[in-house]
Amino acid sequence: MSGERCRPRGPNAFLRWLDRMYCRYWQRLPATSMCVLPKGPLILVGNHLSGVDPLLVQAAVDRPLCFLMAREYYQGMWYARWLFDAVGAIPVNPGGANRHALAEAVRVVRAGNALCLFPEGAANPVIPLHRILPGAVIIARETGAPLIPFRIAGVWPFDHVHIWTPFIRRGRARIHFGQPFHLDDVVLDDRASIQQAAECIGRKIRRLPR
Repeated sequence: MSGERCRPRGPNAFLRWLDRMYCRYWQRLPATSMCVLPKGPLILVGNHLSGVDPLLVQAAVDRPLCFLMAREYYQGMWYARWLFDAVGAIPVNPGGANRHALAEAVRVVRAGNALCLFPEGAANPVIPLHRILPGAVIIARETGAPLIPFRIAGVWPFDHVHIWTPFIRRGRARIHFGQPFHLDDVVLDDRASIQQAAECIGRKIRRLPR
């Protein structure tokens, strides 16, 4: 465990610098968006507009992040898998069975890392932030880690056909972070309690500026 804490999971300093240059000068993410994250285990949760979102979140914080990502992209984009592995991506099945992925996410957070996930489960949903999947709730209760909500705006949305458009077209990206919070009184074998906690996460994200 101590060895894992010495080597944070996520992109190295050079990759984070490249990412910050792209987000600042192409996506026009303001330098004032920078958020100083607390140390130790942490979970970031926010809305999901397109594939550029993970780059924006990483560019706006001061420590490496690891991400949950759709397995279809992890496997289908074989030419970029080395990069996904380098940045600590954890592949998941959207809307499917994810016992092993959740166990890996819990292990990563318990080791002191910061995990970022998009609890809507898909980019650019028809009704934004209408449905929040329970994965973040389960990871938070298993690890006791605080959550930090964020909200992204100003990027080209994913249209499920032209996946590279948000990366190529210039945006006026904005990202707002909320205050850390904990989920209390969530019983993991109680579906109603898990759903209430998921709705709480959704409210925290929706209350942030667009």
